[in-house]
Amino acid sequence: MNKIRVLVITGTMDVGGIENQLMHLLRNADKDEFQIDFTSTMEHSYYRDEIERLGGGYIQIPEMNWKKPKEYCRALYQVMKNGKYDVVHSHELFHSGIVLKLAYQAGIKKRIAHAHNWSDGDGTGKKRSPARELYNAVMRSMILKYSTEQVACSTLAGEFLYGKETLKKSSHHLVFNSVDTTKFIEQYDKQETGEFCDDGWINVLQVGRVTAVKNQLFLAKIAAELKARGDKIRILCAGNGDREYVEKVQNAIREGGLSDHMKMLGVRGDVDALMRKSQAFVLPSQYEGMPLVMIEAQASGLPCVAANTFSHEVDYEIGTVKWMELSDGAAAWADALENAVRMKRAKKEDVVQAIETKRFDSRMFAETICSLYR
Repeated sequence: MNKIRVLVITGTMDVGGIENQLMHLLRNADKDEFQIDFTSTMEHSYYRDEIERLGGGYIQIPEMNWKKPKEYCRALYQVMKNGKYDVVHSHELFHSGIVLKLAYQAGIKKRIAHAHNWSDGDGTGKKRSPARELYNAVMRSMILKYSTEQVACSTLAGEFLYGKETLKKSSHHLVFNSVDTTKFIEQYDKQETGEFCDDGWINVLQVGRVTAVKNQLFLAKIAAELKARGDKIRILCAGNGDREYVEKVQNAIREGGLSDHMKMLGVRGDVDALMRKSQAFVLPSQYEGMPLVMIEAQASGLPCVAANTFSHEVDYEIGTVKWMELSDGAAAWADALENAVRMKRAKKEDVVQAIETKRFDSRMFAETICSLYR
């Protein structure tokens, strides 16, 4: 039996939520039925070794140079044409318009766009330029013309990339993001020891790239408020990020004397353990698509305090999420965290039921996407 050949297009396949999601797909797809290859603009990204170990292809392509786009377009077209792919699955937001047109020209029959965000801002509040608005409009029309299927991780993400009318079509599919819930459920009652344990501090966790969009500077303001109240509540931030913004956050911690109240941990491979070491989770992002870390935090049973800036479809609806406005200010967020750390973790059976109902497990996600590939 010939395998279904799939080419997945995303930026780098380095550390990130979308990339993590795509690795769930590769890990769970039937290797006898599917050959799944990935493009990357990096020679050796974080996930390259695992991709190749699992039998996937890793294909380096040049970065898009908007002044000289032919090199990128020519390289990607050749990859598509020479690979004899049955499916192209693009995760490049508005840039998917170019990707899918190239796939059409290469004769690929199934061309899937995948929406992961409801905004393309930089988190600073700046409005899009007229040129950017025009680009988005042109790319949206190309996506709708050249895609055969339109997937979105949330209703808001689908509306943003495709427009509301597309959501009514049979070619549109709402497929929630997912995580490997096994490690959270199987170790749900494990008592962690060691780092960040048994030192008199209460941990609140945030996970994500250190960027203006993820809003760690606002976390520093919350930490300052908690310090002023005398609370021994400590915010742990896991993730790397943009050098300039990282320095701003580090300066805020240093100037505010917050080294005990807010810690920057960098990239961590033990997020599930950090969640078991924490009493609450916080996510003050300027925007998100369908944040995997919120799914993980709820899979750990953690009470969550989240910005009302992304789809509530991520909510397990078991009473553990407090939605806040960023405009409420640091004091109100500190109040919410004080309340959250006093809450009990969710009941395991309620968590398991919510995961099954909303299909938040990575095996379910892979099953759904592979059915589209078929």
